[in-house]
Amino acid sequence: MEKRSHGQIRTHNRKDGLTTYSLRVRAYGRREVVTLGTDADGWTTRKAKRALEEILAEIQVGVWRPPSMSPGGDDPTFHEFASRWWFGRKSELRPTTQADYEWRLRKHLLPFFADFRVSTIRIALVDEYRSEKVIERERITAAAAAGPPIRDRRGQRRVALSNESINKTLVLLANILDTAVEHGLLASNPARGKRRRLKADRPTRRFLEADELAELLAVAGEVDRSARPDQRIGRRRLIAVMAKSGLRVGEVCALRWRSVDTAHQRLVIEQAKTAAGIREVDLSLDLVEELNTWRAVRKPDSVDEFVFATDGGRPRDKDSVRERVLVPVVNRVNEIREARGIAPLPKITPHALRRTYISLMLEAGAPLPYVMDQVGHADSKTTLEIYARRSASRARTSTPR
Repeated sequence: MEKRSHGQIRTHNRKDGLTTYSLRVRAYGRREVVTLGTDADGWTTRKAKRALEEILAEIQVGVWRPPSMSPGGDDPTFHEFASRWWFGRKSELRPTTQADYEWRLRKHLLPFFADFRVSTIRIALVDEYRSEKVIERERITAAAAAGPPIRDRRGQRRVALSNESINKTLVLLANILDTAVEHGLLASNPARGKRRRLKADRPTRRFLEADELAELLAVAGEVDRSARPDQRIGRRRLIAVMAKSGLRVGEVCALRWRSVDTAHQRLVIEQAKTAAGIREVDLSLDLVEELNTWRAVRKPDSVDEFVFATDGGRPRDKDSVRERVLVPVVNRVNEIREARGIAPLPKITPHALRRTYISLMLEAGAPLPYVMDQVGHADSKTTLEIYARRSASRARTSTPR
């Protein structure tokens, strides 16, 4: 029987007050030293013990790769390795994906993993990160409920991540560490597998019925009319464009008057996140009327002005659409519904309006390829999923009970 490997945890108290943790193990006939990090990096005796146990288990089955065996002796920190990975992949990603990945890295993964050597990242460390994110969420939520919210160094309000959002950071971590495995820095990927993820309920993908959309548009018009002149930002028209043309929120925000061809009842989408997204979108007569009315209100000096610009002439972003357009309108609709004893509308997002367009078009008998072309879907999967949900909803409401 093969002799069981042994190792020990070593600590060193530095002059600056920090404690350095490392491991000494015997593997493949020689002693190896694995540097873990300092207590400022989050290392403790307990965490070092777990790391030692994992390394010894890998040595026992012959899959551990010591730092001395890394190509050229290269044993980068996660910060170094992730930076190289990021700059190698960035150009392959869409701008929105770039922004999302950069946020996951800068705000979440790097603050935790930055100084760890890639070769020392184990399952225990990944689970520690996941647990820290859950604890962080509870702390942010509790602070917001008790009083002033927690803010970051720049004064921005800290956001509590859902299980789904935490899992997305773990997916990015796993993608980065896949490359580390390919480079021989890790024997296996400690961030892979369902057990590394939090349980996340599949979100309910909402869309509006035709009467709900009509109610939303009517109230949006009332909200704009009751607002101060400088606060009349075209809520009704913006909601109408999203729900009756199927544009993505980013496409609506980037829409310029030169792309609005009401004479031929079409919008020309020249910039999109996919090749399929570059397209011409047909306009219904009522949407043509909405846009012509809005043009008369705005009186643009140039066709290059944004259709739904801010007071400064800049394009709105998705947060502005959600907070300044949808939230006040949905809140007002629900106030009216509550007074009438009617169930409130659920949370409505810009994407819910896009799904509303798809579902209403398919229900009206529009051919699937036509709807896909209108919304810029490259394949039918997403389009059909929305229609399947609508069909299931219809079946539930029409079945006798």
